[in-house]
Amino acid sequence: MKKIPIFVTLCLVACSMTGTPYAQQTSENQPPPAFFFKLGLTGISADSEHLYVMAGGKILQYDVTGTMLQNSVDLPDPAPPKDVPPRPKDPGKFPPLPPSLPHGLWAGNSVLYVLGGHVIYLYSLPQLTLQKTVELPKPELPQGGK
Repeated sequence: MKKIPIFVTLCLVACSMTGTPYAQQTSENQPPPAFFFKLGLTGISADSEHLYVMAGGKILQYDVTGTMLQNSVDLPDPAPPKDVPPRPKDPGKFPPLPPSLPHGLWAGNSVLYVLGGHVIYLYSLPQLTLQKTVELPKPELPQGGK
């Protein structure tokens, strides 16, 4: 019986020692991976035949009743915004959460328009094949009045 707690303790020490160098390597001044930006994109839209749901980095196509999944595609990996603050060098502190991106879906004219941050993806319907990607220009901030 005394061997089990000793074994568990040794495993925890070994795991924590291997995780420390990895955390030190990855806590450089790098923005969060694009994968985390993609997970925050959500939306729902429908046309006369299908219901479209964007969640978890995928676009899911259901029949109009929403009960049977008909198709699923992965969203492209977006480039993270260039103005993301760098991660702190202190490995004990958690990095700030990435800013939320504007997102949404709209189905119309045999096209599914997907807004993901500063990019609009155009998918053909009902096949859900990516047809075009449009990068939106950076908005101009209003000038302060005198």
